[in-house]
Amino acid sequence: MKHPRAAERLVLLAAPLLGLTLACGGEVCVDRPNVVLISIDTLRPDHLGCYGYARPTSPNIDAIAAEGALFEQHISSAPWTLPAHAAMFTSVPDSVHGVVDAVKFRLSEEFETLPESFQSAGYSTAGFFAGPYLHPAFGLGQGFDRYVDCVETVPDGQVDADNEWSMRDPVLRASHHGVTNDKVYAEWQRFFGEASEGSEPFFAFVHLWDVHFDFTPPAPYDTLFDPDYEGPYTGRDFFYDPAINAAIPARDKEHIIALYDGEIAWTDEIVGRIRHDLGAAGLLEDTIFVITSDHGTELFDHGGKGHRTTLYDEQIHIPLIVHYPGVVQAARFGGQTRMIDLGPTLRDLAGLPAVSTTMGASLGPSLRGETSTAPDRPAVSELMSVGRNLRSLRTAEGKFVVNHDNGGSAWFDLAEDPGELQPRGLSGDGEGGGAALKRLYDEAAEEIISGLERAPAGAAAADVPASIQRSLAANGYAGGDGDE
Repeated sequence: MKHPRAAERLVLLAAPLLGLTLACGGEVCVDRPNVVLISIDTLRPDHLGCYGYARPTSPNIDAIAAEGALFEQHISSAPWTLPAHAAMFTSVPDSVHGVVDAVKFRLSEEFETLPESFQSAGYSTAGFFAGPYLHPAFGLGQGFDRYVDCVETVPDGQVDADNEWSMRDPVLRASHHGVTNDKVYAEWQRFFGEASEGSEPFFAFVHLWDVHFDFTPPAPYDTLFDPDYEGPYTGRDFFYDPAINAAIPARDKEHIIALYDGEIAWTDEIVGRIRHDLGAAGLLEDTIFVITSDHGTELFDHGGKGHRTTLYDEQIHIPLIVHYPGVVQAARFGGQTRMIDLGPTLRDLAGLPAVSTTMGASLGPSLRGETSTAPDRPAVSELMSVGRNLRSLRTAEGKFVVNHDNGGSAWFDLAEDPGELQPRGLSGDGEGGGAALKRLYDEAAEEIISGLERAPAGAAAADVPASIQRSLAANGYAGGDGDE
């Protein structure tokens, strides 16, 4: 694949503004950038050096961030893998894409997903996933020429129509016990060896799972940050073992966190290998290289562990780093951005047309330095699974949370209380922070209803559950007289 000349790069940037097609046979024909989208499952940004962490967990990611753009407050749509990746691919909130639980839900084929946009533009597309909730049974394989399962815990014969297999204990435990980074990297290499010699650009989605519990990194990462520990905890069965809890001694908690950090360092090595592959092939400068996550995880921050349990920041605050030499300026953005902004951003940077149903907005103008105003957008996060029905509205300064099961609500002043330890009620708040957040929350709920109405398949075909429709209606946001 040839490197774009400087003039071609300028045409590429101007094409979306001028309404020019990027495909050969249209008004212009230029080399288009490759895209490598790396999703590191369960990665907390506050455990990366480029986000201020003291331990050297992420030298490769830090180097990429130093040359590219880093978003300090990037917020996921959900605190677990399935709905978050559905939002990443569709650029709509979870209530709109409808894949809010594992059983009986699947992404509608009528959504135009991010991989489908690149496939339609003539890209070679490939995805490599290592967690069970990215299985094509959930509809997330749409748009990939090849979509490779690196989990090896779900034989095809066990995949049923209702996706009930995904909640069965053997599947979950086996997927958590495995070490899969090397499998994913091997599949990436196999694809990249072909794609780097091809004439068409490529879009590659690389899902790295090992940071997700269990925290059992391979040597030398298993002892990298705590070589002297002699206690009983190994990180195996982190979520399922009741003996691992907030009451264990502080020294044991430190070891658990050191193992989590070891998983990050092990995964950072894989990121470095992928970057090296691109550089060795002379393609790094012609590639939009993105590092992000689907969600974080609690490490006893609020007395719990794991994720898919709350909407606190340790579960929904995720990293976003974008590297594209010559186009994306080196910068740090302190304003808030959203997972649903990623799809529009990648389409914009690659010169692809926007998708009408998206509810996100491109970060391209900020990345290219075209505007002096940094992005800062309210973010909706939702948890409608495992017996919980929560929605939050977060800004850079505060968060408003509603429990739709009991109608309870609370808000947090993130400037004064970044750890979200002091929930506040609305009584006596007047026009202050809580009331302002509540108004933004109401506006966001109305936008969700509008998004449902614009969804290409309609709510039923998109498998939006009736419980979501009822909870919105009960809070005055949709329909009337109990309409669903």
